[in-house]
Amino acid sequence: MDETSFTLLSYIGAAFLGGVILNVMPCVLPVLTMKVFHVIEHAADAPRQNRMHGLAYTAGVMATFLVFAAAVIAVRASGESFGWGMQFQSPAFVAGMTALIFAFGLNSLGVFEFTVSLDGGQSGEGYFGTFVNGIVASIMSTPCSAPFLGSAAAFALGSGAEWWQTLLMFSFIGFGLASPFLLISFVPAIGKVLPRPGAWMETFKKLMGFTLLAAAVWLYGTLQAQISRDAATLFLGFLLVLSVALWSLDTFGGLLHSFARRMTVRGLAAALTIVAGFYLIDLKPQPKATTVAVASDAVVVDGHINWAPFDSSRVERERTSKRPVFMDFTAEWCANCKANERLFIETDRIREVLEQTKILPMKADMTNENEELDDWLEKLGRSGIPAYVIYLPDGSHDLLPEAITTEMLAERLLAAAEKFPPSGHEKPATTAALTP
Repeated sequence: MDETSFTLLSYIGAAFLGGVILNVMPCVLPVLTMKVFHVIEHAADAPRQNRMHGLAYTAGVMATFLVFAAAVIAVRASGESFGWGMQFQSPAFVAGMTALIFAFGLNSLGVFEFTVSLDGGQSGEGYFGTFVNGIVASIMSTPCSAPFLGSAAAFALGSGAEWWQTLLMFSFIGFGLASPFLLISFVPAIGKVLPRPGAWMETFKKLMGFTLLAAAVWLYGTLQAQISRDAATLFLGFLLVLSVALWSLDTFGGLLHSFARRMTVRGLAAALTIVAGFYLIDLKPQPKATTVAVASDAVVVDGHINWAPFDSSRVERERTSKRPVFMDFTAEWCANCKANERLFIETDRIREVLEQTKILPMKADMTNENEELDDWLEKLGRSGIPAYVIYLPDGSHDLLPEAITTEMLAERLLAAAEKFPPSGHEKPATTAALTP
C-alpha cells in the first residue's frame, strides 16, 4: 500500500470514528435518544420492522450528508470555501432549526400528534418519520465537532480534495453517525440489555421533550446574537403562534372529527402560521458594531479572562512587540466551543497562567459570517470550530487539537512564554494588518 492510499484510509477511519462520536454530542444526543426509545417501545414488534427503521434512519442520514457533499463540491467549484457547520452563521437557517426542534419538543410533550414525529409513528408510515429523524440528526450534528472529525472534515472541505474524495469522506461521517442506531436495530442481543417497555416510557418521552426544548433554547440564544433585540422578541411571538397552531391540530381537528373538519383545521393552522411568520419574523443580520475596542494589556479582569476582540492589526502589533497571542475561534452556535470555554479555558489555572505569561487572549467570534476569519481559519488547515491557536512573534503558530484539557492548554501557553517571556515584551507600535 502506497503512502497516498494509506493517508486516504486514515482519513476514512477518522471520518467514521468522528461520525460515531457525534452521537454523544449535545447537538445529536436528544434525537438519538428518542430513536433508541422507539426501539424499546416496539421491542415486541417483528425484527423486520426494527431493521426497516434502522435502514430508514440511516437513509435519512446518508441522504443529508450526500447533499452536504454535493453542496461543498458545487461551492468549491465556484472558487469559494465552505466550513463545517458554517450554515449556522445564517439567521434564517438558525431560525428554521429553532422552530423545527421546538415543534419536535412539543410533539414529545404530547401537545400534538403527527405522523412525522420523533417516535417514528405506529405503522409503516412511521418509516418516513424515522427517515426525517435521520435528516434532523444530521443537520443538528454540524455545529458540533468531535475527536477525529476535524482532520477528516478539513480534508473533505479542503480545496485539494478530489470531488469523489469529498463524497467519500461525507459518506463515512454519515455512516458513522447512523451506525449506533443501525446496530441496535439489527442486533437483537443489544435489545435484551435495554429496559423493558412500561409506564416509565411516557415519563421518559416527556423528559426527552424537555431536552429538545433545551436544544431550541440554545439555538434561540444563537439567533439572539445574530439579529436585533426587537426581532428576537418578535420571533418568540412567532414560536407562541406556532405552538397554538400545532396544539389546534389535535384539539379541533383530531382523528375523531370528520375528514373535512381535519383539513379545514390544518388549513387554518397553516394560514395562521404563515401570517404570523410574515409579520413577526425579521431575520436581517444585526449590523456590526461601529465602536472601536480599547486595547488593554490586562489579561484577567474581575476574575475572568479579558478577551480582546479579533483584530488582525493588533495581532501584528503584538507580534512586533514579541508578545504571543492565544486565539480562540468560537461561535454562539458551537456547542463544543461553549463547553470547552466553560470547562477548560475559563478556569483558575488558565487565568493564573495568562497572568504569569502575559499572553494576550483574543476571541475570534464566528457567530455571524466573517470572510476575514474564514481566511484565517483556512490558513490553519481547519474547516470548522472550535479551533485554538497560539500565534508566536516569530511568525509561527502552535495549533491545538479540537479536544483540549486545561493542563494541555496551560502547558502550551507556558511553552510559548519560554520562547517569548514577558520580560521581552516591548511596547507595541502601530503597524498595518498582516494575515497569518
